Amino acid sequence: MERALPTVTVGMPVFNAERYLEAALDSIQSQSFEDFEVVISDNASTDGTREICESRAATDPRIRYIRLPQNRGVVYNFNNVFRLSSGKYFKWAAGDDVCGADYLLRAVEALDNDPTIVLTWAKTTGIDENGERVPMEYEVSDLNSPISVYSPDPVVRFRRLLRNFWWVDGPFYGVMRSSVLRTTRWVHPPHPSGDQILLVELSLRGRFYEIPEELFFSRVHAGKTSRRHVALHERSALGDQMAPATSLIGLWQGLRFYPARLSMYASTISNAPIRWPKKLICSWEVVRAVLYWMVLRSRQVFSGRSPWRSSRAGA
Repeated sequence: MERALPTVTVGMPVFNAERYLEAALDSIQSQSFEDFEVVISDNASTDGTREICESRAATDPRIRYIRLPQNRGVVYNFNNVFRLSSGKYFKWAAGDDVCGADYLLRAVEALDNDPTIVLTWAKTTGIDENGERVPMEYEVSDLNSPISVYSPDPVVRFRRLLRNFWWVDGPFYGVMRSSVLRTTRWVHPPHPSGDQILLVELSLRGRFYEIPEELFFSRVHAGKTSRRHVALHERSALGDQMAPATSLIGLWQGLRFYPARLSMYASTISNAPIRWPKKLICSWEVVRAVLYWMVLRSRQVFSGRSPWRSSRAGA
């Protein structure tokens, strides 16, 4: 007899994640909503990640562990867990974050009760290496206000995300409709800001809902990696050595990704299931946002203040 498809797939792309992996898996396996599967894609880890995952998979039939023969990069690994998923809903999970016990339960309730919602996530707080609360400096909480990603107007949702490039952590690790995610151009786009670009695309396909309870705990630690630009002197998601962000070279290293970003925005708008007048407004919003950010970053470079904000997660 074939096993029924799960309601939720939790996709966990990992690489050398042994330090926090058990805590992350504990928080998933102990969810009050139990109809889910966990798909772990290991990017050829060289630490104890493999042993932890194999041990969990051996004792919990909901867990599938796939080890890649070589490291295929962050974007491939994120897309791989979705490609292997089978749930009606899908959630990415990092190997260092922690979810509250009712996260999946509340997310499934929201998606089941409102077909216009394509993504739901929980109010997010930061935790340090020891699990103690720390501030989330760049996280935004809308609490489903009329001018938020909860709005029924796709232009309002699009504008909200476009003007908050760094607002990705909680929503990106939210629970999404798999059927809608499959309609996107790339799932996780091949770009350092691919997470933000994906959220912008999803915003043109439906509303986002923020669960008001704190049920997502984002790990803030020195060893976190990035899918986008990183902090001063660290490596970018594409493996380039970054110059000081306050230098002209550092400014160029960031701005050089803008042509690809603009191209992806244009493709996203063109293929969005919205009427052409709203597509024109969204295109104008892109122009306004890019001009604003280029001016802001130029001012920050010449004033000696770093324009880059560090991102997190990846495998």
